[in-house]
Amino acid sequence: MNRKIGINIDRGTVWGHGELMREVAAVGFDGVFTSSDPEFVAATAEYCRKYGLDYTSLHAPFRGINAMWENGEQAQDMLAQLCASADLAAEYGVPVIVAHLSSGDDAPHVTDAGLENFTRLVDHAKQKGVAVAFENQRKLGNIAVIFELFENDPSVGFCWDVGHEKCFAYGREYMPLFGKRCIYTHIHDNHQAHGGDEHLLPFEGTIDYKNTARRIVQAGYEGPLTLEIAEPSTPGERYADLTARQFAEKAYAAVDQIRNLCEEAETK
Repeated sequence: MNRKIGINIDRGTVWGHGELMREVAAVGFDGVFTSSDPEFVAATAEYCRKYGLDYTSLHAPFRGINAMWENGEQAQDMLAQLCASADLAAEYGVPVIVAHLSSGDDAPHVTDAGLENFTRLVDHAKQKGVAVAFENQRKLGNIAVIFELFENDPSVGFCWDVGHEKCFAYGREYMPLFGKRCIYTHIHDNHQAHGGDEHLLPFEGTIDYKNTARRIVQAGYEGPLTLEIAEPSTPGERYADLTARQFAEKAYAAVDQIRNLCEEAETK
């Protein structure tokens, strides 16, 4: 299977928005995802049309996400931000928003208020024709209960964040639990120290990508293999010494290697 491959496009990279988009398309990427900043989304959509790229997802806002498990003004403000992300996705024909369910090791427990808030988000996104992919963070309980709550809802899926699994989950693997619901991926590397969320290019840390590929194939996931890399915004940061073309080529080679590992796993 010739899976498509994608990459995040961040605001304020050292290369500039248009140059990075041009080089990502030139080296062979199929699609991109971004944050939900309205002006940046509008510009990205235009670049996607110009360079023939798929706009595969928006990352919904996540700062303050723990408020979603509460009642009150903060919860409603957070819900409004998430719903606005779905509105933006619908406006620009982006099929998926990726949402967090919590943040930090001391995230709140599952509450009725939280389930009601996330249900309102899902209902709103569904009305807009947009799927919601919930991403694994540190807590198992909230994502497990969400997939039970929306057990038969095809508009709710799983975003497997490979890097988060290895630096937040104390060895827990999420694909055997939720892989059948997987509709999106965030692929990046780290050195598997708890809290060490480095967002490196694959094969620069210690994650076993043969196992990653095996889990993808076992789950039957056929969607894009999408990188989520910490792209440099100032000189001196990792990858800042590369040109946009060099970075795009390096990123493409890494995710293409994972694609090849998936093809190998399919033959075994």
